[in-house]
Amino acid sequence: MKNSLREKKVKDMMIPIHDYPTVSAETTLKDAIRVLRNSFHPHEKKPRTGRQHIFVVEDNEPVGTFGVYELLKAIEPQFLKGTSYFSMKLNNSWAIPIFWDGLFTERCREIAHKKVKEFMNPIEFYVHIDDTLLKASYSMAKYKSDFVAVMDKDRLVGMIRSVDVFQEISNWVVYGDMELDSLEAPDEPWLKEFAFER
Repeated sequence: MKNSLREKKVKDMMIPIHDYPTVSAETTLKDAIRVLRNSFHPHEKKPRTGRQHIFVVEDNEPVGTFGVYELLKAIEPQFLKGTSYFSMKLNNSWAIPIFWDGLFTERCREIAHKKVKEFMNPIEFYVHIDDTLLKASYSMAKYKSDFVAVMDKDRLVGMIRSVDVFQEISNWVVYGDMELDSLEAPDEPWLKEFAFER
């Protein structure tokens, strides 16, 4: 196979960790949300910018991520999260949820000063920097995640996102064996909304 047709690796598609905003694990949700809001919007002249997640750092090491999904889980009323009975966690999936007026605002106020570490998504699975894109896509599918952490030896160095893997898959499917490196990004208006995906 010609060099120009070589498959890209995780390292070719990942976003370096220094391109992501970070907060301390001790940061309040109020401050973490401010950082997240500021990172949302992509820069017009910078491709692949805008973030829907921020890294949570403890002892100078990334230990988790916090984004929109984690925020939605944070405002979930306590009565929907299950209860404990003699140290056993019971699932309240049988209960009919009741959402009264004012509960949304009440939950927002309640969580504002809680620590982001209580709601972050711990980094529990990853791929290595030299892994194939197929392994990255397998990990995302297996763990039902839009991104996966990237490690270099024992150090977390970035994230690879499903939208970037999608872009590479679509290039191969649409353009086949053409020289992909010489292709410009397709001018598809609907694709621009993916620019700020996780």
